[in-house]
Amino acid sequence: MLILIAGGGGYVGRGITQRFCAEHDFINVSKTRGSEFAVNNALVDLERSLNFLRFDRPIDMIINCVECHPDNFESGERMKRAYVASARHLIEYAEDFGVKKFIHFSVNHINTVENDYQQAKFVVEGLVKSSGLQYIIFKPTIIFGENSPLDYLIDSLLAKTALFKFWKDDARIAPIHIFDVVSNVGYALKNDECWNNTYALYGPDMMGFEEILTRRARFGRPRFLSVPMAMARRSFLNLKNAGSPPRHLRLLLDWVNTDDRLNRSREPLVEPQFSYKRRGYGYGL
Repeated sequence: MLILIAGGGGYVGRGITQRFCAEHDFINVSKTRGSEFAVNNALVDLERSLNFLRFDRPIDMIINCVECHPDNFESGERMKRAYVASARHLIEYAEDFGVKKFIHFSVNHINTVENDYQQAKFVVEGLVKSSGLQYIIFKPTIIFGENSPLDYLIDSLLAKTALFKFWKDDARIAPIHIFDVVSNVGYALKNDECWNNTYALYGPDMMGFEEILTRRARFGRPRFLSVPMAMARRSFLNLKNAGSPPRHLRLLLDWVNTDDRLNRSREPLVEPQFSYKRRGYGYGL
């Protein structure tokens, strides 16, 4: 199978291409050259039509892993336009060149449409569902394992002697390992009966963010200080973390203040193999 993957150099995209490169051929389309592992990179502007792209054999499937981050643009509105345009052009390419199947990665932590990021996610989900293509929308919760952005962030937080509590105590997250995210893609590649549905992807352990931090800590329990939430959030967003761009800080701030119990659509296709509590945080099988 020849798969066109958009955003294949990102965290989820790399996981997909590395896992299935022996079974399928991938072409990554993005503005920047990302994953070099078993991926042919086509540097293109996804905000423009992709109909000029020609390959030596037909594309069988498109997987959209394009990230949606305001840090890459001068405004949230500009980010929203770019994200929606990239999805629209991928869908139009599929329609014009006879690609029947389309997998889209969204996000599972949105409760309401309150900002440009959330609006962009909702609009693109609607475009995919109304496209007439066979589609799957995966909505993963916060992802851990294999040197995820979350790994770096939490290690940076735990390096501090004390933390202001920037999370809601009553919010619960069900972290999912990147292996389990990619396993759901693998199931979809082999089983036609699962198409034309949306799947929330989450792990087996429902926990608060304080428990996540405590389980990750290697040298005793970290100190958590309660201060006004606005002050705690400002302090967190001002962190200078090597390898943790501001967009990851803002995304984590969203994750820890929402509740996965409210966002479950259809169950995952594949039962998670990784338990945060049972196996520890972010380490292999």
